Amino acid sequence: MIEKLISFFLILVASVLVLTGVSSYFSQMSVYRAQSEEKLQSIVTYLAKLMNADGGEFLAYQELSLALSDEVRIPMDFDGDYHEAKNAFYDSFDNAYPGLVPGKDIDYKDMPHDMQVLYVTYKQEYWMHMFDSVSENLGVIYTYYVVPTGESEHMYFIIDALREAKVVDGKEYIQLNLDAEQKVQTHEHMWAAWDTGEYTPGFDIYDNEYGKTYACYHPVYVDGVKTGVVCSEIEIANVDRTILENAIRQTLVMAVLMTIFGAILSYVIGRFYIRRLIILKEDVIKFTEEKDVAIADKIKAEITGTDEIHDLASQISIMISEISIYMQSLIDKNRELTEAQEKIRAANELANRDALTGIRNKTAYDNEVKKIEYRIASEGFNKFGIAMVDLNYLKVINDNFGHEKGNISIKKICMIVCKNFTHSPVFRIGGDEFVVILENEDYENATDLVEKFKDTLNGIGNDDSLEPWEKVSAAIGWTVFEPDVDKGVQNVFKRADDLMYENKKAMKATRE
Repeated sequence: MIEKLISFFLILVASVLVLTGVSSYFSQMSVYRAQSEEKLQSIVTYLAKLMNADGGEFLAYQELSLALSDEVRIPMDFDGDYHEAKNAFYDSFDNAYPGLVPGKDIDYKDMPHDMQVLYVTYKQEYWMHMFDSVSENLGVIYTYYVVPTGESEHMYFIIDALREAKVVDGKEYIQLNLDAEQKVQTHEHMWAAWDTGEYTPGFDIYDNEYGKTYACYHPVYVDGVKTGVVCSEIEIANVDRTILENAIRQTLVMAVLMTIFGAILSYVIGRFYIRRLIILKEDVIKFTEEKDVAIADKIKAEITGTDEIHDLASQISIMISEISIYMQSLIDKNRELTEAQEKIRAANELANRDALTGIRNKTAYDNEVKKIEYRIASEGFNKFGIAMVDLNYLKVINDNFGHEKGNISIKKICMIVCKNFTHSPVFRIGGDEFVVILENEDYENATDLVEKFKDTLNGIGNDDSLEPWEKVSAAIGWTVFEPDVDKGVQNVFKRADDLMYENKKAMKATRE
């Protein structure tokens, strides 16, 4: 009997160890694979939605990029800052088409050739920045966007993290729209995404310069037009063979010791305790895996008697019931908390946003002032300034042309202010009043930017092709924080406001 019990225990332990080890290994790999696919699917779906949201701008960019990529010059050491290219394009456009909006008033394909090159350069740098940011922030190694070339099994890499150089006049620039062979045999999901126009579950597995990777794909639709496929890759975790072998070796050593001890123990108490303890253990493990409260009743039915094991089983049964109730309570509370946080976030967003212009409002300005006051007190922060902008003639426009035209004037002056001070936050604090908190490059170049702002308004004022409500005029006053003079932001605001009114008086005197 003892020999049979020991033999049975040895077989049971060995079987459990092997099955648990194998099932655990494959279970972990399955979980990792599912998590990786879910993560990649979320990334490619997010990028596809961004492209779709870009609408006609993205369609024009892709078409012009394929036509003009050889003329685009993006340095090989491009670091993701696309603002210089953006400003270059909009400056060129505004000089050629004052007061008009690209893509709305002027079709991108109707712009001059040089301006189209500037537009493609700006959008290419912007999308490279977006893709690189997603890769960095979401922990993937490679994101890219491809478009079929028309040749069988070939794709243009429109947006690509891998950079190949072209040399022009002795300088290295990024080679755009590389034509690469992408065989269906090794890129099944890529071509399925393009051919079907739908996301296909699963991913392609590559072994490239990044190591072994999973790749997911999502077709891109812009304004209902299928334009290409966005792709993302993530590295597969490699299992260290040495660590795995050591773990197996240690497990075997422990298994031998456990088998010997267990066989001896089984000889003494096996027939009275072991069987019921095994049943109880299996039920507890099952509960940890399935979280099924019915297991509590199962324990009560299986573990009978009047000894300590029965008492233990009863307590475990009660504990399982209480844990299940508590877990459900936690789930409910977490859901309620999440919903409350979302409502608060949405309310805060509405409370800090100006409905007409879309920029931040007086409440947001007051909050920003508090942050600056805190930085002044805690960090000795002093490099900031304030510019006050007051729209002229708003009442005249409202009285003579209606409030709808007045709103157009407000939005236009807001656009000019935001475009002029690109590195600083802009707030609308009154009907015709705007505040710019000068920071960073705008703080350093405030004098030039204010002159540029005035020149822009002078140019608009001299443009006889514009309607009266489009020929916006505004007074501006600005100053910087002086630590030895100013006690806080309000002093700077007051001084800027006074200077703005001086400018308004001067403008009035000039007109008279």
